[in-house]
This record gives sequence, structure tokens and C-alpha cells, in this order.
Amino acid sequence: LDTEIEQINSKLRDAKDVKRKNKDEERLLQAIDALKRHFPGVQGRLVDLCRPVQKRYNLAVTVAGGKDMDAIVVDTKQIGFDCIRYLREQRVGTATFLPLDSLQIPTHESSERIRQMATTQDGSRFD
Repeated sequence: LDTEIEQINSKLRDAKDVKRKNKDEERLLQAIDALKRHFPGVQGRLVDLCRPVQKRYNLAVTVAGGKDMDAIVVDTKQIGFDCIRYLREQRVGTATFLPLDSLQIPTHESSERIRQMATTQDGSRFD
């Protein structure tokens, strides 16, 4: 009987956690919609903007984006600052912003250096 109660409690905790996450997600989406209405340079969340055509690449895109997949893409740093101020004033919460005007794209040379550093001592490569 105790194990059944523990299993039910565990399922209940899981359901509450899912409900809380869904509510947080909905709140974030509403905040992004409000930001788009107030600031024309807000593009949206990176996860929503980077949808691969073929589903088999979903994991690769998610891993490449890492922690920034939930970040909000904006055109400029100033728009990002304005959005942060708006979120504070509205007490919505926090978000990470990726301003397009300040993102640095790796050069071919830097990518090649990283590839060379990934070579092991026995000469094999991690590609």
C-alpha cells in the first residue's frame, strides 16, 4: 500500500511540474507577443526561428543552439535593452536576448584552428 501511495504521489508531482512548465511557457510566449507589438525589431525565440526542414536535424540544431535556443532574437542591442526594461516594468521575468547587430560569425580560419585542436595525439580526428 505504501509503494502505491508513493507511486501516486510521484505521478502527482510530475503532473504538477508539467502544468507549471506549460504555464511558464505560455507566459513566455505571451511576453514575446507583447514585445513584438511594442518593438518592431523583435524577431522571436531562436527555437521558433530555427526549424529544420527535415525533422532528423532537430536534435543537431538544438545541440548547436544549446542554452541559447530559448533566447529572443532582436535586431539591435538597443532593442534588447528596451525589451529588458519592458520585462522589468511589467514584472514578467527575465529572458536572454541575441542582438543580430553584435553576433560574431566564426571565420573559416578560426573554424579550422578548432578542427586542428580536435586532432588527437594518434592522428585521428573528431569531425
